[in-house]
Amino acid sequence: MAKPIPADFDLRHLSRDVKPEDSYFEKTLNNFSKGNGKDLVLGTISGWITGVGVIKVGKTAAVGLGGSILLLHFATELGYLCVNWEKVREAMSYSQELMDAVLRFVRKNSCFSVGFVGGFFFGVGST
Repeated sequence: MAKPIPADFDLRHLSRDVKPEDSYFEKTLNNFSKGNGKDLVLGTISGWITGVGVIKVGKTAAVGLGGSILLLHFATELGYLCVNWEKVREAMSYSQELMDAVLRFVRKNSCFSVGFVGGFFFGVGST
């Protein structure tokens, strides 16, 4: 049979006592970010995996993206589409903010970034 909840146990404060767990990605980065050697190894491995993935998927993605750009251009020229340039400007401002965030990350984690670039080129060259 189930036991009753004790009278001194207050469920309203339970959510304040529980500390949210870090995600697996954050735990991994926190473990590796303690030393420059670990940053270099992590950057190299992730760069190599990214480089191999780019080569494997890149040709198909390039054909699909290039073909869709051509179709959109022809549809615009024939008058089927009208471009909302204000939304394009908004999207460009968001991409500029994203690029600034990436540059801040690269400046803060230079050892990881150097390893990533080297691993990326190694991954591209190894396939």
